[in-house]
Amino acid sequence: MSERESKYWQGFLAGAFLGGLVGSLLALLLAPKSGRELRSDIRRRSEELYAKAREFFENAGDEAVETLNEARERARAIVQAAQEQAEVIIKDADRTLREARGRVSSTTERLREAARASAEAFRSELGGTSEDSPTS
Repeated sequence: MSERESKYWQGFLAGAFLGGLVGSLLALLLAPKSGRELRSDIRRRSEELYAKAREFFENAGDEAVETLNEARERARAIVQAAQEQAEVIIKDADRTLREARGRVSSTTERLREAARASAEAFRSELGGTSEDSPTS
């Protein structure tokens, strides 16, 4: 039962209870009875209404506890699902980061090798040019 439905039924039952109380009192007061009979009827009806009110509020308390427990369970399920999703996201991010590091490392190594080869080629060109020069 949703919170909105629960509030609706609580309001409905409270209104029905109050309406029953007012109707009972009016019926007793407007009925042609002696004072003693009227007081006896009022006492009896008030005891009945007290018992009904007590039962209603005990049930409302039980329903409130049940609703609270349901809300707690839903919250736990939501938190657990969020934690599981966060773990999956973290694992994916970690894997992606490792892959990116591997690619960067591989690219860096290839660039170093290319730079070494270029430097060696440049040195050999310089070395070859100085040997071929007529001033030597």
